[in-house]
Amino acid sequence: MQLVIDIKNESLTDKIIKILEVFKNDGVEIIKNFDNEKSNKLDDEYIEKNWLNIIRKAHIPDGYEKSEQYIEDRVKDWEERRKI
Repeated sequence: MQLVIDIKNESLTDKIIKILEVFKNDGVEIIKNFDNEKSNKLDDEYIEKNWLNIIRKAHIPDGYEKSEQYIEDRVKDWEERRKI
């Protein structure tokens, strides 16, 4: 899961980062992006080339496609479609 925090008061940035760093050992990765708002928007060319990865990151947990739950979900889906 990704969480984007838009910090309006830049003087709070270091404090917030220090708070989040407590969770680094638990798997939290801090990605600093100080670019302007325009660079954060996805352009049409990027979306066209990377649409599948964008959808996977937005809706599917990491490792899901290699998990037992994935297999169970596919079987259930196929059963509902009467393919098996």
